[in-house]
Amino acid sequence: MTSFLPPNRSVLVRPAAREDFPRIAQILIQLYAAELPGALSGSPAGQQALLEFTLAAKQAQGLQGRYVACNGAGDILATGTVEYPGATPYERAPDGTIQLAVARIGYRATARLLLTVARSMVPSPRPSTPNAVWLHSVVVDERHRGQGVGRVLINGLEAQASAQGYQAVWLQVLAMNQPARQLYQQLGYKEMWSSPRWHGMLTWPSYLMRKALPAGPATNTA
Repeated sequence: MTSFLPPNRSVLVRPAAREDFPRIAQILIQLYAAELPGALSGSPAGQQALLEFTLAAKQAQGLQGRYVACNGAGDILATGTVEYPGATPYERAPDGTIQLAVARIGYRATARLLLTVARSMVPSPRPSTPNAVWLHSVVVDERHRGQGVGRVLINGLEAQASAQGYQAVWLQVLAMNQPARQLYQQLGYKEMWSSPRWHGMLTWPSYLMRKALPAGPATNTA
């Protein structure tokens, strides 16, 4: 397993491993709470079990392009995912999710979660190019926000993409997540599209943002 140190050498960014799933699930619960309050409810233990299940499903889909940022003691502070061209998209409700959700968080919480998943499937423009990657599921543990961890993680993920010859990064950020949007702007991401008013009636208003990457050592055309 490879790892690399971004400019802030007190934080290590490395590929995620299976043993990281419990901690990643804990942090992803915070992402739901920040971006979609109430979408994921029920007992905290049930929420974690459900997210661990989706990470491990489909031959550990949660490892595909996922990285974690750790401190010197190895504690995971943040996580984020790079989706490369041609990769299988992350499935938020793989087979068995509904049954497990009912058992662990209850019928009402399951219905609310499924409605959220359905709304998230409303299509938005998503440029497809062999020379760009998508960044998603970026979240910093709430106890470590405001310390530059998110900036280090994103810089590290961009460096990985650039080193493989990719020329740009795309991401989608919800309009209500102003702290994340401001961070992306500070890091050089430009807004390329925003949801029209009618789109907000079906799903959550959002922005598509793009950043050009410096040329890497290789040219990737697949």
